[in-house]
Amino acid sequence: MKAGTFFVRVWRLMSIVGFLLALFSSYISYPDQVTVRFDDLNHPIQTINRETIFYLAIAIFLINNTLINLVGRLFLRVPTNQIPMPNQDVWAAHRPKLDNVFKTWFSLLMSAINTVLGLGLLVLSFLNRSDRPIRSIEYAWLLPLSTIILIAVIASLPIRLFMKPGDDD
Repeated sequence: MKAGTFFVRVWRLMSIVGFLLALFSSYISYPDQVTVRFDDLNHPIQTINRETIFYLAIAIFLINNTLINLVGRLFLRVPTNQIPMPNQDVWAAHRPKLDNVFKTWFSLLMSAINTVLGLGLLVLSFLNRSDRPIRSIEYAWLLPLSTIILIAVIASLPIRLFMKPGDDD
């Protein structure tokens, strides 16, 4: 097993465990009405019931993992000549390696979405704690980090497809 494939498998497992831990720990710490929007003076503008957030997060998690896994499995059945990619002739001769690249990338995408969802639940939990003042600057890292994670994952597939499959893959 290659190091990249191992990393993706570990990240996927850790993202699932991390999401579940974030889900249950945040659910326990949420008040009955969870504030999801604040005004400039940090007064609550909009609240949502904590059960709604819990079930919505579970639905997103299940849809993400089920649909991306399904698309990943179905994608392996697409003929090589119908996949729009660079180096088509080179990859056509190495279909098992190409399948591995796409299988790994779909797992990477699932992991990224699980990670962003788990981090979002944790930040929402931290913002609704009554023992600390609300300072949005402390949580301003979530949007840039989530964006970087998703862009890196999305950009990794074209970058990998531009590379030629090596004999040591």
